[in-house]
Amino acid sequence: MVKMAKILVKVGGETLLAADDRARLAADLAAVVAADADRRLCVVHGAGPQITQLGERLGLQSTFRAGRRVTDAAMLDAVAMAMCGQVGPTLLAACVAAGLRAVSTPAASGGLALGRKRPPKVVPGEAEPVDYGLVADLAAVDTRLLDALWAAGLVPLLSSLVSDAHGQLLNLNADSLVTGLTRQVAFADVVLVTGVPGVFRDLADPTTHLPELRAAEIDGLIASGAVQGGMIVKLQEVQEILARGAGTVWIVGYRTPHAIADALAGLPGVRTRVRA
Repeated sequence: MVKMAKILVKVGGETLLAADDRARLAADLAAVVAADADRRLCVVHGAGPQITQLGERLGLQSTFRAGRRVTDAAMLDAVAMAMCGQVGPTLLAACVAAGLRAVSTPAASGGLALGRKRPPKVVPGEAEPVDYGLVADLAAVDTRLLDALWAAGLVPLLSSLVSDAHGQLLNLNADSLVTGLTRQVAFADVVLVTGVPGVFRDLADPTTHLPELRAAEIDGLIASGAVQGGMIVKLQEVQEILARGAGTVWIVGYRTPHAIADALAGLPGVRTRVRA
């Protein structure tokens, strides 16, 4: 174990819908910290399904262009409520119950992440540039808040709600926050917690599981059609994370107890480890 190893865990909102799933994740995170007191753990969580569900209850229809949410002023209210009033607090409560000293906060806190409104963007499948509304591109990262929380022995649970230099709240994609953090912090391990326990050449066939990958193999897997759908986006994210200097990226399934702790400990399990 590397002294003071920093570990980043990214959790999709779909994996946090049920109380049992939040409790399982919290127990896993607590086990990661308990295994080595010198570890510095940071969690970034999404809230996609929760935003959609809350929007529907508020009479708002979610609109996606090229897989990204269009966020007008009314939808931004739903984004803030879901991230900071639902997902963050319920995950925090689960972590506290698991004995983890955690703090839930948006990435805007302490100037950790500064955004800028995304300009209209040309995207595949759209005839005209898409205006995503109050959506952010990441402008800057200041890690002093992370350093202060880690120094106090706390685990930050970050949502990707940011503000710009003029005080406007913006919706930043959680994946963008993860890659931005990896540019500034030397994370030894980045763990992506997803609905599937790793990469498979055929999801219907467990024997096609790939326990190890190199970043250089990813383009070939995508081009061959061996991976499809959401896993393509996930592996492209992995490529960027490794290019920013992370040591190892793990893809683990959220339904497996202690999936994160076991991966970091090198214990047997179904997962995929990707290295540069």
